[in-house]
Amino acid sequence: MRLLVNALSARRGGILTYTRNLLSSLAERGLDITIAVPDEFADDEMENVRTFNIIQFSPLHRFAWEQIYWRKFVRDHAPDVLFSSANFGLLNSPVEQILLLREGGLFDPFYLANMTAVQGVGSAFNRYFRRRLMLMSARSASKIITPTNAMRDAVALWEPTIKDKCTVNPYGTINNAFRPGQDPRPWRAGGMLKLLYVSVYYPHKVPNLVCQAVDLLNGRGIQAHATITMSLEEFTDTRGSALDDKILLDAQKRGIVTLGPHKYANLPQLYRDHDVFVFPSVSETFGHPMAEAMSTGLPVVASDTPVNLEICGEAAFYFKPFSAQGLADRIEELNNSEPLRNRLSAEGRHRAVSRYSWEDHVDRLVDTFEAVASGR
Repeated sequence: MRLLVNALSARRGGILTYTRNLLSSLAERGLDITIAVPDEFADDEMENVRTFNIIQFSPLHRFAWEQIYWRKFVRDHAPDVLFSSANFGLLNSPVEQILLLREGGLFDPFYLANMTAVQGVGSAFNRYFRRRLMLMSARSASKIITPTNAMRDAVALWEPTIKDKCTVNPYGTINNAFRPGQDPRPWRAGGMLKLLYVSVYYPHKVPNLVCQAVDLLNGRGIQAHATITMSLEEFTDTRGSALDDKILLDAQKRGIVTLGPHKYANLPQLYRDHDVFVFPSVSETFGHPMAEAMSTGLPVVASDTPVNLEICGEAAFYFKPFSAQGLADRIEELNNSEPLRNRLSAEGRHRAVSRYSWEDHVDRLVDTFEAVASGR
């Protein structure tokens, strides 16, 4: 089977990590694969990769480029299956096409009601065109994949017919790498409660809640510190980031938070070096860091949203979205109960290993490729 992967949107965050891991796993399975990525993605060690300089294209320019020049590339390459792995696909594709929908905010009523007002008119037009193009892509695809039922149901609110050709394939994490340490960190070692939030920055990630929760915990006599894998540079030129920028900058100056990205290879140890994983994001399509945290045995406290509930189930504590008070209360409950911490840790590890294996995700993906290529 000859496979062509359209990963032209793989620039940062989860899609970047997903694309790198996918390329490696598919190559290990012996598939004849070519992957198309933006120039910023590629490095000298990558094989079977075609790069395209498209990052600066406007949405309209990008759409025109894909429907004309990318179409020609696909036709000339003549794969058995085209896997469009990031929301947008060819309209009336010349080959069988599978589309992965992974941007839930455009369809999520909660996100649209709570996160878009401060983003301005330009962002509203951008959301409108992106949503239209995603729905057009979905109608044209042979098969659609979403990583969660919640994502599928949110898109179906806008286009009910997608359920007829949509399958849910949860992402996975590399559980052999993201595993509990042989010598686990004692709770609040050295008297410091260490919170961790792994994410890149978007306004719906709401990192200011973590800083506020740390202040509340310190005020209650629970000495706390947070590590957030975002840099202040990420806030620049992001509409709706003013509050996060102000609060995180102040928290950094006061020494209650450490900011900055970490290499993917270093993340397993980063999880093990902390006491609790917090996830205040109010809009996700899957939430890889939650699966990684559960896999390492770290108790998870997440905002109460459909996706977070679907991913973590009974293996996490939940708080009302946007509530720093609720987040702090849940963390304090963990601090006061060792049996509760042990239960969440054990259930989280079991849930990650049994439900969110990366290899299982890739196996299901390959099954879908083969089914579509053979006309099943």
